[in-house]
Amino acid sequence: KASTNLVLQSEDFTTSWTAQGVTVAANAAVAPDGTTTMDRLVVTAFNGYFDVAQAKNVVAGTNYTYSVYMKDDGAGFGGICFGHLVNHISVVVDLSTGLVTDTEVIGGTIVATGCEDAGNGIYRVWISGSIGDTLGYIIPFSSDAAVPTSWSSGRPSYYAVAGEDILIWGAQAELGTYPTSYIATTTTAVTRNADVLTAGD
Repeated sequence: KASTNLVLQSEDFTTSWTAQGVTVAANAAVAPDGTTTMDRLVVTAFNGYFDVAQAKNVVAGTNYTYSVYMKDDGAGFGGICFGHLVNHISVVVDLSTGLVTDTEVIGGTIVATGCEDAGNGIYRVWISGSIGDTLGYIIPFSSDAAVPTSWSSGRPSYYAVAGEDILIWGAQAELGTYPTSYIATTTTAVTRNADVLTAGD
């Protein structure tokens, strides 16, 4: 279907994103489109959460799908949060197997989650649902466990060890209950017409 990626700078996490517990190393690995544009979230060794975040205005109670491409770079696990403080939904995945391992829900509803193999050890991690708030941050995060023992505002909270990093690329936030094909953005949201499949004889 036609869709709009509401995220700004979907491939450059050094720009419109706020880093928390990490530093962002730009263009550190090969992305699904073949360019060297995956960014590394380099964790800081302290007790907290480890992510990048971008604020999005949403309609409370309306279904959105948030997605991001991820690759393990030492952390083992990663995920994505849709929400803000006490209104959020989150998913954790195993970045070696592509399996969804845990979810977190406070003040929201999960419709579906997924982790799609994009090749070369990269997975597209996604979550669909709604929250009871009009501020719906998109927050890709790292995790040290398949099932985190502690959460903080939709993100796993733990004592990180240097080298427990993840690689991310292609963040997307869109209306609906499933992820559509990726739409790259820079300084503004971008709308794509419905995809069309043409079959030959």
